[in-house]
Amino acid sequence: GSPEQASLSAGLQPCLATPEKKTSSKVTFSELKSCLQRARELGARAQELRASAQRKDAGEPSVLEDQGHPAGPCGEKAPAYQRFHALAQPGPPGLVLPYKYQVLAEMFRSMDAIVGLLYNRSETVTFAKVKQGVQDMMRKRFEERNVGQIRTVYPTSYRFRQERNIPTFKDGVKRSDYQLTIEPLLDHEAGSTAPQLTASHLLQRRRLFSQNLEKRVREHHRAFLASLNPPVVVPEDQLTRWHPRFNVDSVPDIEPAELPQPPTR
Repeated sequence: GSPEQASLSAGLQPCLATPEKKTSSKVTFSELKSCLQRARELGARAQELRASAQRKDAGEPSVLEDQGHPAGPCGEKAPAYQRFHALAQPGPPGLVLPYKYQVLAEMFRSMDAIVGLLYNRSETVTFAKVKQGVQDMMRKRFEERNVGQIRTVYPTSYRFRQERNIPTFKDGVKRSDYQLTIEPLLDHEAGSTAPQLTASHLLQRRRLFSQNLEKRVREHHRAFLASLNPPVVVPEDQLTRWHPRFNVDSVPDIEPAELPQPPTR
């Protein structure tokens, strides 16, 4: 790995390490908050490094400037801070993701860290636990619909099941009730012990999630270029920023994938 990954992995490792001796396997939300706050700080450092590298490479003009004009308006009205989010980013815009995609990426990062903490301690990971942790960290609502969107973007991230007889301390939830459980899908050799969701795993999964989001925006951008008069074609490997008239924050929402539902009685 790179020095950046080594540094970030070292920063997250204390949070994700499984204690050898622990009298209780119950995770407190103060522990989740502490670890996720550290993950945020390390993620911000990584973003600064990437932004610095982008600025160094930003000396050449965009190949898309002043080529064609849009055939018509696209997208519905959204709050101004969302519609013009990309324009408010510091430095060269580059391939900035839509605001709503960045929120979903943050949700995935928070979800993955919480899942990792519970999974590494051999606790059953339920949606109820993950929902509480993500909402505490982000101060945003986190619903099953968001989990479905995450599954759409990264289908092989988790295995979802409906299970019952899971210990619960939540009012109104009985042991006999079905709950949505979440298990991270990790590569491991046959016969080996169950793998841990390590700091390096979290970084790799987060990068893959962001890459998948970017691919979706590229598809919408490609369609936008084709709608110009005259149409514009830019090789994917030469695309360094979106067309100046492409409103990145107007791309459609991600449709949520289906999640397992409790069996009907």
